[in-house]
Amino acid sequence: MMTKEHKRKIGLANSRIMKKKWQNPKYRKMMKKVQKGHKFSDEQKQKVSERMKGNKLNLGRCNEKAGNWRGGITPENMKIRAGIEFGLWREAVFARDNWTCQKYGIKGGKLHTHHIQNFSSHTELRFAIDNGITLSEKAHREFHKKYGKENNTKEQLNEFLND
Repeated sequence: MMTKEHKRKIGLANSRIMKKKWQNPKYRKMMKKVQKGHKFSDEQKQKVSERMKGNKLNLGRCNEKAGNWRGGITPENMKIRAGIEFGLWREAVFARDNWTCQKYGIKGGKLHTHHIQNFSSHTELRFAIDNGITLSEKAHREFHKKYGKENNTKEQLNEFLND
């Protein structure tokens, strides 16, 4: 039978060992692979919730006080793509195309929405559902490898789809 003091010392030793292990990038990568897809039980979720309830947000390190703050330089492109409107547009394009790649006819998997008229130069068409098409990750990569990422046109897309 172990005493509470003995258990505490074992826990302390293990925490030091784990801290050292987590400093190794190979170990971190391996553990992330092992833990990927792991689902927490309701009991585990409740324990984490209880443990976090006493923590306060550190608002003293927000915005310009944060270590890597660079003056609010998030590009407009990133802000738009992370927004709700973009997500709704994306879902609508997927639904219209029945979650199917329009190049290879593959349903589901890793799908991307592609703007038919370029995102950057046709700002008025960014959220027009008929300016989007569903492509698989592979097809989308092939399209941009062949035609580049700027000034893409409907003609290029039609040529690509008919190859």
